[in-house]
Amino acid sequence: MARELSVYAPASIGNLSVGFDSLGLALAPMNGKLLGDVVRLRPFTALENKSDWKLSLDGPFAAALPEKQEENVVIACCRAYQRAAAEADRDIEPLHVLLDKRLPIGSGLGSSASSIVAALEALNRWHDNLLGAQQLFRLMAEMEGGISGEVHLDNIAPCLYGGLRLCPPGGEQEYALPWPAAWSVVVCWPGTRLVTREARAVLPDEIPRALAVSHAAQFAEFVHALHTADTHRAAECIYDPIAEPYRRVLLPGFDDARPELQKIGALAVGISGSGPTIFALTDDFAVARRVESWMAAHYRKNDQGFVHICRADLGGARSIE
Repeated sequence: MARELSVYAPASIGNLSVGFDSLGLALAPMNGKLLGDVVRLRPFTALENKSDWKLSLDGPFAAALPEKQEENVVIACCRAYQRAAAEADRDIEPLHVLLDKRLPIGSGLGSSASSIVAALEALNRWHDNLLGAQQLFRLMAEMEGGISGEVHLDNIAPCLYGGLRLCPPGGEQEYALPWPAAWSVVVCWPGTRLVTREARAVLPDEIPRALAVSHAAQFAEFVHALHTADTHRAAECIYDPIAEPYRRVLLPGFDDARPELQKIGALAVGISGSGPTIFALTDDFAVARRVESWMAAHYRKNDQGFVHICRADLGGARSIE
């Protein structure tokens, strides 16, 4: 058994505008920074209490987490994994768990999914992959659903497996979609928080039939364009007629950002997950740099906020030194 194990799980964009609750993209900043949470496991020392899990917190956004460890999703993951192991007739001993919280809460970048995936993937690797891949994936989805109120895979799947993932709602299956190598995504978190449950509360329970039909065709065209390498048409399909019309009022500055970023050369501009992070798609690094500068000057609200030029993170959750 390793004396220490660290697992990193990347940030992700849920929805990607065209795929409400069905598309997710894992992100990797081009500057090499880790945009995602890290969970480290180690056994207790001889002087520590070994009777229960112990959680320590670190990282730039640790202060926003609950003070009581039982209110932290990572400890909930540890206990859920322990129960799943017991159902497989395996008793596992508690460990010391460190959460390096590198993603802001309520940012629209899959913060809870990152913590969940990093924790459960680390636990499963520590215990020699005790849970099968599908069982582990299901457990991750259940833990995420307990936070957001509904089970959706559009952050869990890309965070775990990497790349762009198609995740049909209501099931446990997900599919990899091709991501054009020339595309980069500039993401800007303004430094403010938007709770997912609140962002879902503004959405209507039903949409008109004509909108449902046109959106289904738009989504299908996007997938087809990716598979046929028609990147221009795929980019044209990245807009959100379902959630964005209702959520845009929750994001001060978003209505100004889209036309300005499109003038700079962005191919598409949208809300990352439920916000307040926004993203801009580009196929030219010089354009991406200008987009980055505009976002930093006009959409970022405080010094906590950040802007990153990203590519698709194709590695997903992984062990790091």
